[in-house]
Amino acid sequence: MDFFALIAIVLAFYVALMFLDFTFKSCSHYPYLMLIQKTGLSVGPFQLRWYTTSLNRLILKMSFWHPKFQTNWFTFGSWITICMIIPSICLVIVSSAQLCKKIFTEPTSEPSGNQQDTFLEPILPGINLPMSDLSYYVFALMFSTVFHELGHALAAIREDMHVEGVGLMFILILPVAYVHLDDITSLPSSKQLRVMSAGVWHNIVQALMAYLVLWLLPYMLFPFFTVGHGVMTTQINQKSGVNGQGGLVTGDVITKLGNCDVHDFDSWIDCLNRTKTSVDSGFCLSPEFVQHHDETKPVHYVDEYIINCCDPNSKTNLCFEYIESLSNPQELPNHSCLNVRKVIERSTSPCDADNQCSSAHCYFPAIRKNHKLVVIKREKKNEVLFLGQPTELQYISVTQYVPKTDYLPISIPESIEKFCKYLIMFAGGLAVINVIPCFYFDGEKISRVLVNTMLKEHVEHLSVRLAISICLTIFGSLILIIYMILGFWSLIKIIN
Repeated sequence: MDFFALIAIVLAFYVALMFLDFTFKSCSHYPYLMLIQKTGLSVGPFQLRWYTTSLNRLILKMSFWHPKFQTNWFTFGSWITICMIIPSICLVIVSSAQLCKKIFTEPTSEPSGNQQDTFLEPILPGINLPMSDLSYYVFALMFSTVFHELGHALAAIREDMHVEGVGLMFILILPVAYVHLDDITSLPSSKQLRVMSAGVWHNIVQALMAYLVLWLLPYMLFPFFTVGHGVMTTQINQKSGVNGQGGLVTGDVITKLGNCDVHDFDSWIDCLNRTKTSVDSGFCLSPEFVQHHDETKPVHYVDEYIINCCDPNSKTNLCFEYIESLSNPQELPNHSCLNVRKVIERSTSPCDADNQCSSAHCYFPAIRKNHKLVVIKREKKNEVLFLGQPTELQYISVTQYVPKTDYLPISIPESIEKFCKYLIMFAGGLAVINVIPCFYFDGEKISRVLVNTMLKEHVEHLSVRLAISICLTIFGSLILIIYMILGFWSLIKIIN
């Protein structure tokens, strides 16, 4: 299911929901009216709201846990939040410039290696986020927004404000939490900043905690999973040449890719890149081995570049070309048909065009220019021989967490990793966007209090200070609007 199909289903669901809501309310359907009254549910234009006061007592109890620590906690959080304002504005401006460059610059056939990705970029399921992870980022976004509003509620109660209620709203599929508080403008400036900054501060802490869990995950799962001794295949796409009989299967532990050792996920990616960019290497074979195992047939050209000296029906043999050593020339056949697996087993070392074989001869596989012969070594199993384009190896999904027993689901570490990564993405994004002075964002209220406090001794009239804060808010809103327009423009270009 792609993104547009999902949106169509969600829109159809909300249309049906709004029709039923309008019908039951028009008919004064008593069971339905009692249901929405007791549950706190309400239906709006393409949104579903839930509001309750039943959590007020729980939030009140939480606010009395270590009250002195909480006061210092929110005070420190307000300082960190204030320090984030200017860097966040710069981050959005730089990201907008990068998006603008990406949109208006003609794409090259091969991206340069030093090209940097956009620091901050709008995301869309099915476009630059996989649809298969929809549940992860919905729950991560819900958790981030709930934790954000919980910070506001706890800080408000610590400043003797009354929390009227809390709620959760779904706008299409996007969850948004909210809390109803008393008027905050009657509080002193320092207390206002603690309450207003609490949401951003909680999102910062949330992102840092998720990053810490992600970093410590190999150690936390050490009793159940091993890390650093290879990667395990979790899914093999049918497009990959290693799929099928004699190839890789789900659960194989890959320890080596060609001449590159695989220890964890990072080394797996590094080995994939090396395999794509490395120069083909040959095999050092003794003359006796070649003489006893040569099954050469009449040499013929498959196409303009490829020579075949084996039986066309053979699936185990391959034509190898002899590379003569300049220092030790030998009169040997130019081509030999050899069993690939035996060549790999009996090869003393890899060699190149300069011939690095001692007391042996260098043989290169006669294959297509964009193809490679890659030996994939597995733990406790025979090697898998891959012959094809190295890009096909990217269709293999792997995990660096290898279970120590067969009873543990291999999806546990991957699920924790994905959830932590989306928490970092959404919590960090909410913190950066919310701290910018923009209408209806926390940054608007924070900038207004800061301007009023810092300019109180220099600007006498309150209306002038208010005008300055409004100008800052207009500026922040403009850069966010420009950023969003450029971001979704880039997404439209990807779709087209």
